[in-house]
Amino acid sequence: MAARRARVVAPRRTPILDSGAPAEVVEVRGADGTLLHTEIHGRQDAPTIVLAHGVLCNLTFWRKQIAELSTEFRVVAFDHRGHGLSEQPRRGSYTLDHLADDLHAVLTTTVPAGERAVLAGHSLGGIAVMAWGARYPQDVARRVRAVALVNTTPGEIFDNLHFLRGPERLLGLRRRLAIAVAPLAGIPLPRRLPIRRRLLSYVALGSKSWASVGLELDRMIAATSPRGRGGYGGMLVRMVTAIDPGSLDVPTLVIAGRKDKIAPPARSRVIAESLPRLIELREYDSGHCGPLECAEEVSADLRALARGELGLAADEATA
Repeated sequence: MAARRARVVAPRRTPILDSGAPAEVVEVRGADGTLLHTEIHGRQDAPTIVLAHGVLCNLTFWRKQIAELSTEFRVVAFDHRGHGLSEQPRRGSYTLDHLADDLHAVLTTTVPAGERAVLAGHSLGGIAVMAWGARYPQDVARRVRAVALVNTTPGEIFDNLHFLRGPERLLGLRRRLAIAVAPLAGIPLPRRLPIRRRLLSYVALGSKSWASVGLELDRMIAATSPRGRGGYGGMLVRMVTAIDPGSLDVPTLVIAGRKDKIAPPARSRVIAESLPRLIELREYDSGHCGPLECAEEVSADLRALARGELGLAADEATA
């Protein structure tokens, strides 16, 4: 499962930072050879923060945190397989193990030897972090010093959505129907579809979110490969059991959105109760996209984690 070493190439994406500073673009290969587009921003001699985005997005989802944190830290962000500029492997290559192996490859390739990074995952990225901890428990404390789990869930996703609800007696039928239609997520989508943007805003965003955030998310979804949409759509619908986050034996901050319909706050509470070194469960006035909707708060949380200002209570509790 060892990841191959990085190959640095010329930047291929418009710089995210307002300063226009070019990112170092690193091609990381997962355990099965899938190429993962990865960018490194900020000071090369600074502590590392690794960011994992959510489903149907790409690394630019973290653009506000990258711009804010790269002035002080070395920020690594990557596109999940089937997303952004990463490769789009064939059907059957989108599982929890693939998520965990890809994140492991990014960590082992981009984090300097002997350094422990701060690791943050949003939505699917948070699932990837928990899956990585469960699959590589011996590497958690060795490679990571703190974790942030943002707007995410341990699993049982379809059963806990706060939209498309119906009578509990029909839950099994709804689940079977969702699994049956999941392959339709892999069909090509038009670049612009107003009804999709309105539905997305209702499902993924809080009522106070700017219209520009919905437009930004819509563009990411339209740009996500059909293979990525179909592969992860099927995987998430089938997550009828939960991942145990107990292997994340490092100080961990959990962030929830009070108006999150996809990963409701109750799911963050389930995660928090299972963490051996919980720092705190923080709830913000957002929907499912805290890093965009509450950018200043999330950036401040990650900065505090990277500075070592959080996590003391969790350490004292286990001393």
